[in-house]
Amino acid sequence: MIDDDDDDLINPDAAFFDPNLVPLSSEERRERIIQVLREQDEVSVAELSRRLGVSEVTTRKDLQQLEEQGYLTRVRGGAVVSGRGQLELRFAARQQLNLDEKRRVAARAVELIQPGTTIFLDGSTTAFQMTRLLRDMHNLTVITTGLYAALELSFAPDVTTIVVGGILRRRTSSLVDTLSPNLLRRLHVDIAFLSCRGFNAEQGMMESDLREAQMKRAMAETALRKVALVDHAKFASVYVATSLLPEEIDLLIVDNGLAEDQRRALEAAQIAVEYV
Repeated sequence: MIDDDDDDLINPDAAFFDPNLVPLSSEERRERIIQVLREQDEVSVAELSRRLGVSEVTTRKDLQQLEEQGYLTRVRGGAVVSGRGQLELRFAARQQLNLDEKRRVAARAVELIQPGTTIFLDGSTTAFQMTRLLRDMHNLTVITTGLYAALELSFAPDVTTIVVGGILRRRTSSLVDTLSPNLLRRLHVDIAFLSCRGFNAEQGMMESDLREAQMKRAMAETALRKVALVDHAKFASVYVATSLLPEEIDLLIVDNGLAEDQRRALEAAQIAVEYV
């Protein structure tokens, strides 16, 4: 399907580069441009025109649209990733890692939530998957440090979303170093849903950033129940700071791709585990 704004869509030289090139819609082209910028921080109009098989005029229109949406900044002869675009692309890349496993873990976690509950969600991509399942829930309060979690829930008509203020950590698009530590102690949370960078049966939930670990621990301390959301790939690494020790976790939800020796270690540590 060709969009109305594609008045000069096909690059007359496109067949030279790819004789089997199939015309793309404007939305598909812009997704391709974002993908290119995910792989390289800067790209020229000429290169994009060649890759997309459209004229440079059409390419510039696509770049203008993406700039207006905040994904990139146009420069002479091309475009670079914008500050917001870097956050978007970084989060999107993390989101794709073990996506099926994260979705299964998130789906099970959502089953633990009842209407009228107050929950905490961290800024993890697994917690973000939960938000997509929570939008139709009634009478729910969500406290989060995740920017994308908050944005996703802004479309939920019966969900009250509270964002805990702090300093933006760009790598995870989450807020750390809360500016109101006294506020955290006054919150009453039913369930805290937390993920991590690394996990094992000895150290528990680990982060590469001390501030991230401290924030998650502070939020967990306000909750009656603490649920860890971990896909099997996180069991491979050890990081500098522990957010929650194994004995502080009420339930660990992990995908069924976890290796047998790691399952035995969890059992030996007497950690309550559900495999999905």
